[in-house]
Amino acid sequence: MDMFFGVQPARPGPGRTGRRLAAGIAALAALALSGCNGGGGDGSSSGPLYNQWGLRTIKADRAYDRLEAIHGDGTAPGSGQTLGAIDTGIDEDHPMFDGKSVIEIPLGSATNETGNEVSHGTAVASVMAGNPSDAYAAELNAPRGVAWGADIAMFSVPLGRPGPFYNPIPLFGLRSVDNRRASMATAVTGRTGGGRTIDFLNMSFGYPGIIEQYSEHELRANYGAAIAALAQAGSPDKTVFVWAAGNAHGRDCDPADFAGDPDLCVDEKVVASSVDIDAGLPARIRELRGHVIAVVAVGRDGRIASFSNRCGIAADWCVAAPGVGVRAAYFGPDPDDGSPGAQGAFSPSGTSFAAPMVTGGLAVINHAFRRQLPNTDLVKRLLDTADDSGIYADRSIYGQGLLDLGAATAPVGTVTVALGGRVAGPGSSLAGTRFTAGGALGSGLAQALAGHEIAAFDSLGAPFWFHLGDLAGAAPARPMLARLRAFVAPGKDDPGPGVLRPRFAALTAGDRLSLGVLRAPNSGAGHLSLAGSALALGTAERDGLRVTAFSTEGMGWESPASGAALSWRPGGGKLGLTGGVVGERQTMLGSTAAGAFGRVSGASAFAGIEGRAAIGAWSIGAGAELGTVRAATGGGMIAGVSPLTTSAFAVAAGRTLANGDGIEVSLSQPLRVEAGRVRLSVPIGRSIDGLVQRRSLSAGLAPGGRQIDIAASWHRTLAGGGTASVGAVWTRQPGHDAAADPELSLLAGWRYAF
Repeated sequence: MDMFFGVQPARPGPGRTGRRLAAGIAALAALALSGCNGGGGDGSSSGPLYNQWGLRTIKADRAYDRLEAIHGDGTAPGSGQTLGAIDTGIDEDHPMFDGKSVIEIPLGSATNETGNEVSHGTAVASVMAGNPSDAYAAELNAPRGVAWGADIAMFSVPLGRPGPFYNPIPLFGLRSVDNRRASMATAVTGRTGGGRTIDFLNMSFGYPGIIEQYSEHELRANYGAAIAALAQAGSPDKTVFVWAAGNAHGRDCDPADFAGDPDLCVDEKVVASSVDIDAGLPARIRELRGHVIAVVAVGRDGRIASFSNRCGIAADWCVAAPGVGVRAAYFGPDPDDGSPGAQGAFSPSGTSFAAPMVTGGLAVINHAFRRQLPNTDLVKRLLDTADDSGIYADRSIYGQGLLDLGAATAPVGTVTVALGGRVAGPGSSLAGTRFTAGGALGSGLAQALAGHEIAAFDSLGAPFWFHLGDLAGAAPARPMLARLRAFVAPGKDDPGPGVLRPRFAALTAGDRLSLGVLRAPNSGAGHLSLAGSALALGTAERDGLRVTAFSTEGMGWESPASGAALSWRPGGGKLGLTGGVVGERQTMLGSTAAGAFGRVSGASAFAGIEGRAAIGAWSIGAGAELGTVRAATGGGMIAGVSPLTTSAFAVAAGRTLANGDGIEVSLSQPLRVEAGRVRLSVPIGRSIDGLVQRRSLSAGLAPGGRQIDIAASWHRTLAGGGTASVGAVWTRQPGHDAAADPELSLLAGWRYAF
């Protein structure tokens, strides 16, 4: 097949010693190299991204942004990989390959190119992975390749010269080249370049002949050795062959060569309704599907190039990419005097230059997923995420659509956190995965998990990484309305400052039992704050002892709790003991787990001491509690929680003024975890064969700060009835967060009972 370059003259600049730099050739030049897929060009020489217009078209910029988000600013796309190409050879010293490893491996009788003819392989390699220096790029509008961070392994082969007509290769011709093609494929599959396995091979050449002209039986009978080599039977991760579709459309043809398929040669012009033979093999040969793909070319207007073959019957394994006026490295005759070996940049066209867009694109996708997907999954992803909207919905022309690296590196479908051993196993939606820490934990867990990653998988099994700490956070602060209700609530059953002793507002009362609503202490500090306003059944206080059972089951609470509390003040003295148990069925210390965190519940036991005394006109109260919590977990990443130690304390003083007003001041610490750890089994990635990789983490649950509330309040009984209250609370390290700014709350309320 002929390869035609569309090129544009450019101002010469400094080149390597003994050679003049050529930035282009003034006229179309036919390069007669058998199998090189080039076509007519539009003379374009610049573009909006890295001097290559096609990069924006395939949304490479979006993929690059995601790479930088994953790996950091300045990440070179494709780094850590070596891309292969079978082509005419490469000018290893070309400035377009600045700072990268470029190796050339001759196959058969291939020899190094001298620059007497335009180097097709040098141009193709630069589109795939070129990386000019900034100065060189500025001087000659030299482009970066799609995967400009990748290294290059060039397998050079000698290519013959075609005749003036498009002559489909006959079956005996295929038979004669079968073993040669098989040897070539065997030589490159499983090879390494620079010590790295070469996963993606660019094939910008092929034998002439539309795939529709050849049946499966004919291909297997005459091209069987090549097919077997390309199939790579038994390989755990097959090398991907990216094949240029061919530039047959509109070429001169002899109807006699298409006697069996007259629709492919009309008015002595080829109607390339499908891709060429090699690119189209998956349409006929099942075992090549998934790792052999074809690439057709589009121009700046996004439409199929006039010269490009269409996808046709190979549509399921075919994709479109920019291939007209593509900027590339030039190595060949000097445009002024014809001397060999000039270097520069030019703008050729052809499916030859669309294919390396896809080959480089595969390396970018591989980089985005940290090389954790098998090559066949990468191909499926590239094809499934191609833009098939608008004109690209015509599968007969564009196959799966236009290459879209932005979509290929973004999540497809629901993103799921795996709960089992395999990516395709059970999981929970990432969007529904959250651990909300109750007040006793504060932001301790989120801070402990900061700096760790969690991997979640999209519907195609690709891994995406997120900050684990972002999935854990503290519960919102207590609503102001709830604080106000507690602030104005009466405490007639507990005269003096209410500290940690629970209050019990009776709805009905008897001599022995009473039914009512358990209320948390005034400070909201103790363990009974976990139960909130529970329905309670209690004994009347006798000999200073009261026992209360309580529950919020059936009351519509999101986190039901049940338990019992005991308070005992021997002889009605100044010191008393408190204790109790609180069982949370769906929470642990008010903390909730959802999604991949699974389920969590807690059983708390606590004991405390409280006392009161009168000093002059002041009534003083104080109390403290210590507790232990045993948690139960299941169904998620939380592998276990150690026993937790908890604490709370409060001190308050109040008095009645001469006019009957009351004042109260207090200092308290809300319920806080003092010690304890959680163990998690966190997915961090996947293996090539779909096994979930996990990391065990142990994180402390004690928050980094300690909340202290200092409160003052004033109360007055109004002549018309009711009680007016005004107060202020200054909070240090709210939420037990050492980094949190202090808060000041002002409260005012009026309570009227009727």
